[in-house]
Amino acid sequence: MPPRLLLIDATGLLFRAYFSLPPFTAPDGTPVGAVYGLVRMLLKLFRDVPATESAVVFDAGARTFRNDTYPAYKAHRPPPPDDLKPQFGLAIAAAQATAAPVFCQAGFEGDDIIATLAAQAAAVGHTATILTSDRDILQLLSPTVTVIIPKKNDFTTYTPESFEAEYGFGVERFTDFKALMGDPSDNIPGVAGIGEKTAAHLVSAYGRLEQLYANLDLVKPEGVRLKLKAGREQAFLFRELVTLRLDAPVAYDFSARRLPDFGSARLQEMLAHYGFSRLRDDAASLGDLEQREPGGAGGSPAVLA
Repeated sequence: MPPRLLLIDATGLLFRAYFSLPPFTAPDGTPVGAVYGLVRMLLKLFRDVPATESAVVFDAGARTFRNDTYPAYKAHRPPPPDDLKPQFGLAIAAAQATAAPVFCQAGFEGDDIIATLAAQAAAVGHTATILTSDRDILQLLSPTVTVIIPKKNDFTTYTPESFEAEYGFGVERFTDFKALMGDPSDNIPGVAGIGEKTAAHLVSAYGRLEQLYANLDLVKPEGVRLKLKAGREQAFLFRELVTLRLDAPVAYDFSARRLPDFGSARLQEMLAHYGFSRLRDDAASLGDLEQREPGGAGGSPAVLA
C-alpha cells in the first residue's frame, strides 16, 4: 500500500467544536471549549484513520486573492464570536505542540493549502485522505484522494464513484456545477435563475462550461437558455472563484516528522493548564504515532461529534 497523507481542515473542525459543545473556560478564565473539541476530534481521527503522514491546516483569517477578484466574496459573513477569536491561536499552538506538520498561509484559504499538499502527495506516489466540512474539497476527489465529511452523528466518505452516484455527474464537472448554482455560504450568487437541479442537469447533459456554452442553442427551455446567455461572464468568473489552487506557497517535507506525538511534554503541559485532565490522559495513551506500526489503527473514522 502506498503511503497515505491525512489532511485535516482544522479551522472547520474548530468551528464545528465551538457550535457543538457548551462553552467552558480554563482555570484562568480563558475560553477553551472549541480547543477541547478540536483536540478530542483529532484524537478520534488518528485512532481510526490509517495514515503514514499528516498535516493540520488552518485558515489565516485574512483577505485572499479571491477578494481581489470578487470583492463580495464572503463579504456577508459576520466576524467570529468574541469567545472564539482567542481560541484560533490556542488551537494552532495545540496542533504545533504535537510536532506534526501545521500549515497556515496568508493570502490563501485552508482549502487551497489542502489542495496543494494533496497534489504534492500525488506527485510522489502517495494517496491522501481529507477531513473537512467544506464540500468545495470534493473537487479534489480522484483515484488517490478520498474525502471524509463529518455530519451530526455520522460521516460520509467520498470517492469519485460515490460522488457520481450522489450527484449524477463526474467530479471533474463539480466546479462548473457550483459556478452555475452559486454558493450562498461564500456569497457567490451563481447564474441568476439557475438553481441546483437545473445546474446538475446542465452539467450532466452538456459537460463543462465550455461545452455548455458551445451548445447553448440546444439548451431548452428557452428561459434557461436566455439566463445562461445573460450570465455567461459571471459563470466563468464564479468557476474561477470556486476552483481550488494547487500552487499555494507551501511544501510538505516527506522526510521529516509526519505524524503527531500526542504524548509530547509540550502538549501534556498545555492540556493540564487548560484543565483538560481526562483529555490529557487520552492523549498520553495515544502517544507518539511515529512509534506505532505504519498505517495507523485501521478501520473507519469514529463519529466526530
